Amino acid sequence: MSGMEMMALQGASGLMKIQAAKSQAKGLAAQATFARTQARSEALKYKQQGVQVLDNILRSQASINARAAAGGISAASGSAKFLATMALAKGAGEYYTTREGQIIQTRTGEMKAGEYMREAKAGMRNAIMGAAIGMGMQGYNQGMLGSAPSQGATVALY
Repeated sequence: MSGMEMMALQGASGLMKIQAAKSQAKGLAAQATFARTQARSEALKYKQQGVQVLDNILRSQASINARAAAGGISAASGSAKFLATMALAKGAGEYYTTREGQIIQTRTGEMKAGEYMREAKAGMRNAIMGAAIGMGMQGYNQGMLGSAPSQGATVALY
């Protein structure tokens, strides 16, 4: 096989590797998008839990106020105020836990997506470098072999 044919084969091989890397990169990009979407979905669940916690706080506050008023006690003082404060503190703790869960889910999804995208970029970079190195090595090997003498050349024998 001639040197030009070998270079052409090496070039075709390099292009095929690059195309395969592009295909893999598209798949990894799709996985990154899915990871982000999945994280947002999980974060929304935490957000919904947070809304439920806030609703529970409001219900507890209303219930405490109603019981205090029904008993003729001021809701702004004494044991009614203490119960309202405790209910609010417990609810606030639960609410902040749901907010932290939401943040953790979102950041985890972004980290996974980033990993997929870095992997895709590395695969493309490796394929391009491999193709370039392959072409360079083929060119170097061709240069080391030399070329056939031209038709008009004469060989002197001594």
